[in-house]
Amino acid sequence: MIRYRASPGGGAPIVEAGAEDIEAMRPMLLRHVRVIGVEERHVPDVVQETMITTWTALHEERVRGSEKMPPDAALRGFARMTAWFHAMNLSRRGSGREDPVSSLRSVPILLSPDPMPGIEAADLLARVMASSPNVAHVVELAARGLLGADAARAAGQPRTSFYKSEKKLRAALRKLGAAPAPKQAPRPSWKSRKRKR
Repeated sequence: MIRYRASPGGGAPIVEAGAEDIEAMRPMLLRHVRVIGVEERHVPDVVQETMITTWTALHEERVRGSEKMPPDAALRGFARMTAWFHAMNLSRRGSGREDPVSSLRSVPILLSPDPMPGIEAADLLARVMASSPNVAHVVELAARGLLGADAARAAGQPRTSFYKSEKKLRAALRKLGAAPAPKQAPRPSWKSRKRKR
């Protein structure tokens, strides 16, 4: 169980975790090192080195968190940063070979200590897009910033036809367990606008 322990010398609390907690992070780390640009053949090695380094750091009480951060988020953040450093070292070692490791992408996502919401959202979106070509098209248009009537025009469809595809997207998201979008405040009617004058 991942938990905090007060630091004897004061300061940030120390993260405590067991071997099963480190092993449970393996799927997240596999996805993470792929996202930052590690070549597929090097992914298992980078993940294994990361898990060993994280385990050592836990025993040396070097994994710290904060009162505002859950201990599991602090541990995952540490592991992700460690994975990035191992990938950087691998990239440097590979630069002298004929088949160097692919250049690593910059990782602004490391600023977030908890990668799980992003990873889960990416997985959910991939499953939704695979469910139907129409649904995938709606998602692609939304990614380009086209919504509603603008998206329907870009798709070359009447608004009513495109709305059916949007309904399918919402249904697919609900089926896969996505939280519904927050309801927007209703637009003021002409009567309420007239009363304010």
